[in-house]
Amino acid sequence: MKHLLLFLALTAASLAPYTAAAQKCKYVTDDTDPMTDERVRRCKMTMDGRDFVVNYYRKGDEYRVEMQVALIGERNFVVVEGTELSLKLGNGDIETFLAVQKATPVSYIAGTQVATNYSATFGCTEAQMTRLAEHGFKVASIQLGDETITRVLEKEKKRAATQ
Repeated sequence: MKHLLLFLALTAASLAPYTAAAQKCKYVTDDTDPMTDERVRRCKMTMDGRDFVVNYYRKGDEYRVEMQVALIGERNFVVVEGTELSLKLGNGDIETFLAVQKATPVSYIAGTQVATNYSATFGCTEAQMTRLAEHGFKVASIQLGDETITRVLEKEKKRAATQ
């Protein structure tokens, strides 16, 4: 009996790193579309600074990457269809996603200043989503108007959450 308990304890201890490393996605949305009966899932990753959010979206066999960014000041440009969102993966590869529709600015007053939000949707293949799930990303970059917005995930824990 003593040997059996020792065996079980050693087995549990040897499996602990694998279960601790396993990641469970936290979905913002995990529903079924009432029209198509397809499962709809969305994960949300807030970049450092909280002004840049990247979402992964899946509905049936449709995959998308969504971006939401808040900029200080009133901006009047439109993110046109075909605009590129680049994500540098954890393995160093860069994946590029193209906007599937235009994104118009939404300006508002935040305290004593004006801010503008953009929310854009980018096409994504199943292969790209698989690479994102495997490696996550550590840098996000997009050209918005006359400036390039780049955000880096400094913390390793935050990078792992993008997988």
